[in-house]
Amino acid sequence: MARPRTIDRERLLDAAESVVAAGRIAALTFGSVAAASGVPKASVQSAFGTREGMIDAMLQRWLAREEQRFERAAGKRPSARKRMQAHIRTTEEEDTGSRMATLLAALAGSGEQSASTAAWYRARIGSLTAKTREQRRLRVAFLAAEGAFYIRHLVGFPISEALWHDIFEDLLAFVAGDSE
Repeated sequence: MARPRTIDRERLLDAAESVVAAGRIAALTFGSVAAASGVPKASVQSAFGTREGMIDAMLQRWLAREEQRFERAAGKRPSARKRMQAHIRTTEEEDTGSRMATLLAALAGSGEQSASTAAWYRARIGSLTAKTREQRRLRVAFLAAEGAFYIRHLVGFPISEALWHDIFEDLLAFVAGDSE
């Protein structure tokens, strides 16, 4: 009897990302990922259970990669201000933003919630409570960076690269207290 093949989940996630990058979220099916990865459709379904499970797995992988970028930008034992500056910089530099925003929208549209995404937000910003002027400034900057990300990548609002960078420079100045 032949030994069962192991499923390379990372390879399947690479294939799923390529499907999303090449088309729309609607194109993301077990069949399309199977075709892109060269494995049987049943193997893809077995690896993720549901389409939402596949989307959540893609998000988890993206969040883990983004967290590594954030930690490099923030440095060791960063202050709240340094953490926010790192968040703004990594959000500005995000190169897969539209795909990830599309995945988040698809997950939300399915009625499912992403526990991994909620955990990422809790780790990044906490509860959004703010008691001091500095904490309120950081909260506003966080929400502004996230808002810019979503209107550019999810809504498709046209923001040129120059304007995009200008917005994030404004956010960094706001966090530093250099703005009015």
